[in-house]
Amino acid sequence: MKSTLIVSALLSLAALSSSTPLFRQQQQQQQRRQAPSDRRIWQPDMFYLYPQDTTLAKAAVTGLHIEAFTNLSQIEQVAVFRGIPAGATNCISGWSQANKTDRVFFVKGDSGLTRMRPLSGFPAPGEPVSYASIQPFDTAGETEQFGADFTLWDDEQYQQWDHTNGPVDCAEEIYIKVAIRDPLVKTSVYMEQDTANGLWIDYQLE
Repeated sequence: MKSTLIVSALLSLAALSSSTPLFRQQQQQQQRRQAPSDRRIWQPDMFYLYPQDTTLAKAAVTGLHIEAFTNLSQIEQVAVFRGIPAGATNCISGWSQANKTDRVFFVKGDSGLTRMRPLSGFPAPGEPVSYASIQPFDTAGETEQFGADFTLWDDEQYQQWDHTNGPVDCAEEIYIKVAIRDPLVKTSVYMEQDTANGLWIDYQLE
């Protein structure tokens, strides 16, 4: 019985350590060594999606802003990256944060873990961008999804850092839907985006 309790405690400690920003930093260092990049696209256009008001459409904004409350995903977004060369290869999704004094970044709630889904297309220019209008393009399978974990990274002890989300298919325009992964957890994530903060796409040119 005693040995079982000891093993359970050790497993709990291992699980806790693997969820900390320090552990994720070590993982991401290894990922960056495996996926070097030559180019980076910053500052995507961000379009709001409202799952509880599916036809509501607004103009593009610059900030990253997603929320879940009352056990539902309330605010989602689509990030639109443009200007990727036709010959780009090895495209990687990621995000960065600048030093504490050079960023506006807040995570409120117990979990900043997100679900990111690449879209197969996007509404034509001039058409509204809403939760309903992107549904025909939201066809990614489970293996195509990835996510960013913003949990705790807004804390003042964490300074400049690059984070890797996962690989995406290269295209001249890349569309990524972003939402809180677990809508049962009340969470709000906000980050102003510039050339040191926010979402990006890395790519290589042969």
